[in-house]
Amino acid sequence: MGRLSVFIWFFVCGIPLLAQTTISGQFDLESISVLDARVYLSQIKLEDFPDLSGEATVASTSFDENGHFSFEALQIAKKDAIYRIYVNQFEGALNKVVQADRLFILSRNDRIRFKKSGKPFEVYNNTNDADVEWQRLRKYESALRGFELRTEDSLALAYMGKVKDYAKDSLQILMVKLIGIKQLDQKQLLEKDIVQNPDYYLSLLNQLRQSDLDRSDYLFLENKLAFLTTDMAEEKFRTSTMVNMVLGFSLVVLLIVLFSIRNKRRPLPFATLSNQEQTIQQLILEGKSNKEIAKELFISLSTVKTHITHIYNKLQVSNRRELLQKTRN
Repeated sequence: MGRLSVFIWFFVCGIPLLAQTTISGQFDLESISVLDARVYLSQIKLEDFPDLSGEATVASTSFDENGHFSFEALQIAKKDAIYRIYVNQFEGALNKVVQADRLFILSRNDRIRFKKSGKPFEVYNNTNDADVEWQRLRKYESALRGFELRTEDSLALAYMGKVKDYAKDSLQILMVKLIGIKQLDQKQLLEKDIVQNPDYYLSLLNQLRQSDLDRSDYLFLENKLAFLTTDMAEEKFRTSTMVNMVLGFSLVVLLIVLFSIRNKRRPLPFATLSNQEQTIQQLILEGKSNKEIAKELFISLSTVKTHITHIYNKLQVSNRRELLQKTRN
C-alpha cells in the first residue's frame, strides 16, 4: 500500500511537470501581418551552426486572438541546444513573405518568455545561462560592426583578435565558446588564429573532450587542429633537421681546426739520418768545427759541409744553434 501511494504521488506530481510550459510569448498583432496563425520551432545542431543547413522543425503551435503562444517542455531537449523560433509574415514594403525569427539556447529545465513588442521575438527573458552569455557575445559583435571606416582586412583582423580575446577571457560556457569559434571559422579566420595561438586551442579541445558535448559538435575544430598541428610538427622537424645539419657541419669544422692546431703544436719527428750524418751531428753537438770533423773522420772539408747541409734539411734547422736547441728539446 505504501509503494502504491508513492507511485500515485509521483504520477500526480509528474503530470504538471510534463505539461509545463517552457516557451511562451505574445505578439503585437497590430504591428505585424502574419500569413498563418502559427509559430514554428526548429532545432539546429551545433555542428551545423551558423549556416543552419541541418535545421529541423521540432514543433509548431498556434497563437490566439491576443497573440499568445506557448510550447511545452516535452518538445525541448533535456540538454542545452540551439533553437530557432519564427513566424511567417508579409512585408508590404518588400512585397514578399519573410520570416521573423530569433535564435536562442534552451533546455527542458529552462523558461523563455518573449515579450510583446513591435517586432516579433525582439525582446525576451531566458533562464538559460548559456543563452544569457550568448546574448552578451552577440552584443559585443554588434558593437564591432560599428567600425565603418575600417578596411575589410583591418576589420577582419580586429574582429578575429577582439572576438577571440572576448571568447577566451569573458565566456565561461564551452558551448558559447564553440559558437564564437564557429563564427570565426565561417569568416575564414579560424585557421590563422590557430596558427597564432595553438596552445589556447589545444587546451580548449581538451576541455571539450572532457565535457558532455557531443564529439560531432567540435569535430571541425579537432580536424583543423590535427591538420595544422601536423604541419607545425613537420615544420619543427624541418627546422630541427636544418639545425642539426648546421651543428654537425660546425662540429666537423671545429674538429678539423683543433686537429690542425694540435699538429702545428706537435714537434716534428727527427728525419732518419745516415750513420755518417749521425756521427757528424754528434761531433757538431760536441762543439767541433768543420775542419776538426773533417780531420777526425778523414774526409774532405767539402764532404763535411755536404753532410751538414743534409742534416740541416732533414732536421729543418738552419744553423748549429738551432740544431743544438732542437736536439735538446
